[in-house]
Amino acid sequence: MAETKQQAKPMTALLHDNDNLSAFDASAIPRPLLSVLDVEKTTPLHSVKVDPLAVLKIVKHARESYPTPVNGQLLGLEVSGVLEVTNSFAVPTQSSSEDDDASMTNYQVEMMQFLREVNVDSNSVGWYQSTRLGDFMQQPLLDVQLSYQISSATSGASVVLIHDTAKSEQAGNLSLRAFRLSPAYLALTQAGKFTTRELAEQRLTFGNILEELPIQIESSKLSGVLLNELQWPSGTDINYELLESLQRPSSFNAKLRAKRLVDRSAVADDTEATNDSLDGNLSGLLPSRPTAYLPRPMCTNSLDLSQGQTGSASLLRQMEAIGDLIDDHIHDAHHWMYWKRGEAREKNRRQQYVQRQTQANAARVAQGKNPEPEVAEKELDKMFKISPEPSRLDALLNTANLNLLTKGITQSCGPALSKMFMAQGLHESQTESQ
Repeated sequence: MAETKQQAKPMTALLHDNDNLSAFDASAIPRPLLSVLDVEKTTPLHSVKVDPLAVLKIVKHARESYPTPVNGQLLGLEVSGVLEVTNSFAVPTQSSSEDDDASMTNYQVEMMQFLREVNVDSNSVGWYQSTRLGDFMQQPLLDVQLSYQISSATSGASVVLIHDTAKSEQAGNLSLRAFRLSPAYLALTQAGKFTTRELAEQRLTFGNILEELPIQIESSKLSGVLLNELQWPSGTDINYELLESLQRPSSFNAKLRAKRLVDRSAVADDTEATNDSLDGNLSGLLPSRPTAYLPRPMCTNSLDLSQGQTGSASLLRQMEAIGDLIDDHIHDAHHWMYWKRGEAREKNRRQQYVQRQTQANAARVAQGKNPEPEVAEKELDKMFKISPEPSRLDALLNTANLNLLTKGITQSCGPALSKMFMAQGLHESQTESQ
């Protein structure tokens, strides 16, 4: 979290230093192109399309700095509600000194200018950040994303891409998600209040602080044409049927089947060569040797737990993070309950004071005396000061991170439990057959 706070300042400074990049005359754009670009931002953002080049840069940057979280800039264009991310560049990790922050801002500005000079998309459409365990719901991340969405340089069409390096390495699938702040969170941020009443009015919960947008990884048309034009070297014999089977999800089983076919062919050729070497008369007297076939072993690769030492260490870190979040949640709950008791105590004292004043005035009227003037509300507020309710945002973020971590554990350990039950069933069936 500390590193994210250090990186938040130059990331937001880049937006304010480049507000003039988006200043242009909309009337100079042709009408057909104007309807597609949606300069007035009438079409809401509903999906994200990422170029494979940008994805590879993000993954490479995250792997090289793992386990340190990293971030960078996303470049592209918003077209008809689809945010097209065509390129990205990394932001080096810097210290917390002001000189380094200034140099980092200059670095990002120069990168944007260099990209513009070589006709590469230099329009900032957001940023990316890597995470380790999936608990990316932190206050610095929300602050940086807020700066992007309210900046005139992006006109609100910006997202943050979250890449979970550990999950991608463990599961073997790319973990890349796109988020943006919800309208309810933006409204509460403008009001500057995250009290219980405000949260209930805006219906803001831990699940809708961020809005997740679907991601589609799609290469350009020219890249597709280039891949279709690529051919194998001339004179190379390719078993297209075997190549197609190896490219399927069950590539390991396909390789085993191919190996068994090769072994069977070798055994059959050996048998034929042995029979030909014998004398014709003797070979007629010998009993015919049946073709040898290798027994098909039971393939249990689908029962692999895919955990190992890395998975166990990741699960241990997740459990430790859950314990820390629960402690923080309990601390926030105790802090809020302490404020609630103080508020109830002050309200009770204020109500008792008003009742005593009312009874005293009633007694004075009964005695024929003039009642004393009632105390104004402002005077009562000065006499009985009620401290403002603490922000409930930290509690929401802790709950959101707990939700993310528990979902991650369920996704990683759920299939493992199913495989263990399947392995138990196979073991029992083999025991009964023996």
